[in-house]
Amino acid sequence: MKNLTLVLAVALSSSAFLPSCATSSGVVPIGQNTHMISRSHKSTRGSGAWVKGEALQEANDYCEKRGKVMKLIKTVETDMKPFKSDASATVYFMALSPSDPELKKRVKVEEIRE
Repeated sequence: MKNLTLVLAVALSSSAFLPSCATSSGVVPIGQNTHMISRSHKSTRGSGAWVKGEALQEANDYCEKRGKVMKLIKTVETDMKPFKSDASATVYFMALSPSDPELKKRVKVEEIRE
């Protein structure tokens, strides 16, 4: 039992040092004031929701640096499938001026989970 505990402890602690591979398309314009970001992540913690959070942060940072406000339109997330695909997410958003009337319009954000 001691050996099994030791083996598990070593395996878990060494997995924290495994390189994680994240990729991002960066912000891609797809229309008037409309953009998308696609991200993928190869990691043991790489759920689609976690990757979507990273993409949302990237979108928000992009907007803030330009004095804009992010308005989310759509998200698509996919959990990691071992030996098949990485966890991924795509975020569609608008970068709007703080006074843009579009910000006051209520829109249901389309959220797709694959």
